Amino acid sequence: MKTGAQVWRALAKSCLLCAALGCLHLPGARGEKPDFFETNAVNGSLVRSRPVRSVDVTPAPTDCQLSTWSSWTACDPCQKKRYRHTYLLRPSQFYGELCDFSDKEVEDCVTNRACRSQVRCEGFVCAQTGRCVNRRLLCNGDNDCGDQSDEANCRRIYKKCSQDMEQYWAIGNLASGINLFTNTFEGPVLDHRYYAGACSPHYILNTNFRKPYNVESYTPQTQGKYEFALTEYESYFDFEHNVTEKATSKSSFKFGFKLDGLVEFGVRKESNEGRHYISRTKRFSHTKSKFLHARSVLEVAHYKLKSRQLMLHYEFLQRVKSLPLEYSYGEYRDLLRDFGTHFITEAVLGGIYEYTLIMNKDAMERGDYTLDHVSACAGGGFQIGGNVYKVYLKLGVSEKKCSDILNEIKDRNKRRTMVEDLVVLVRGGTSEYITSLAYKDLPTAELMKEWGDAVQYNPAIIKLKAEPLYELVTATDFAYSSTVKQNMKKALEEFQMEVSSCRCAPCRNNGVPILKESRCECICPAGFQGVACEVTNRKGNESSRVGWVNSLWENV
Repeated sequence: MKTGAQVWRALAKSCLLCAALGCLHLPGARGEKPDFFETNAVNGSLVRSRPVRSVDVTPAPTDCQLSTWSSWTACDPCQKKRYRHTYLLRPSQFYGELCDFSDKEVEDCVTNRACRSQVRCEGFVCAQTGRCVNRRLLCNGDNDCGDQSDEANCRRIYKKCSQDMEQYWAIGNLASGINLFTNTFEGPVLDHRYYAGACSPHYILNTNFRKPYNVESYTPQTQGKYEFALTEYESYFDFEHNVTEKATSKSSFKFGFKLDGLVEFGVRKESNEGRHYISRTKRFSHTKSKFLHARSVLEVAHYKLKSRQLMLHYEFLQRVKSLPLEYSYGEYRDLLRDFGTHFITEAVLGGIYEYTLIMNKDAMERGDYTLDHVSACAGGGFQIGGNVYKVYLKLGVSEKKCSDILNEIKDRNKRRTMVEDLVVLVRGGTSEYITSLAYKDLPTAELMKEWGDAVQYNPAIIKLKAEPLYELVTATDFAYSSTVKQNMKKALEEFQMEVSSCRCAPCRNNGVPILKESRCECICPAGFQGVACEVTNRKGNESSRVGWVNSLWENV
């Protein structure tokens, strides 16, 4: 029988190995929720059939298991509280019992130790937020404190800005903390509504923006041409390895916890978009399919944060000030849960439009088609203007062949021949109209123009540089900053081990396990369902043991 400490060490080794191997992390897809009975259609036009349970029985339930309680910390002299915590040893799975109780405890205590938590303020101390601001910012019409106390009891307001100005696009997400283990935005850590009295207008596309104090630069980019980079993959393995690599390239932070270069910021696989993408593509993992992946990236702005003397968001400021000085993982873990693991220092804003054509290998051979033909016709279809014949002649493929391919793409929901599926991923430029068109057919020049216009005003963060949250803890804002910073760094290392999906048992039929809080779920390929993806509606009961996704869970 392994002790709790031995299990925790085993988990640490397993999760670090999982990270080193690059645990599956896919970019998200915009679109409808996955239909587990679906076998081909983008818009759910398939006939449902009676589910068939796999020869393998449903796995036995796994109950959630927590460690024993840690020892109580000493009484914190500033908070007048003491703390203890527990951590996740094994998540629940397959309808096992949940850990639906608190994983930390706090109680009041008494101590004679002195509290020296105040940082000297040479300016005005804000009433509620505790922020220290320069007295020249009082009564200037801006909410510099975050609680309006700097604008209270003013005989006269001397407004610095005489005109209304807009906030930069996506500035809210840029000010948020991010959890790089789940690719999610969390609570605000920087105050990008603080201007330090500055009021220099910044014009972008005839819109007047006010530059926040924390921002070093926000530079618009020329939209450029809407061009697709097309890549051919002869197997699902090649497709998954290369397409997934774009999203997992950021995993270099796993040991140093800092992203030194700009890396792509994918959508979390737990989201509806991520589930949809995995479900639609994974079902071709054991078929003789070929893949044509097309990708267009549109950059509309580059963002850079100041490197020092940042104004923190008052909610984050207060939470860090309330942390105990003696390390207690439970309290520091809650900070990471609420505000993320990192903050963004640089970013590229814009959009990504990509689609994947999944082709039936046998049907292609019977029709004397190659992936080069499909690639040429798909790209040519985007370029068509007047003379169709000349376009296809230049591409080295007959007009009839291209016409047949394009018609099959349009009619893929009505018949199954060469084109098995079209999976579309759109990030940036939210528009139901554009999204609905994207799922129906290959993109046209007109559709891309509409999408590009929408991206301009509603861009996504598509690339970023990030630093760990503990780098925001400085002596300017916090007493005992070095102690708190070291505690946050230690908590980040433990947090990485606790939230990794490699803690989950494997799913069947190439399903993907994900960890959500203290329970594991399986994202099933289209055509499979059940708690472990063990139920299928496919003819001949095609479910098999071969489809198990490997996991390090059994090593624990």
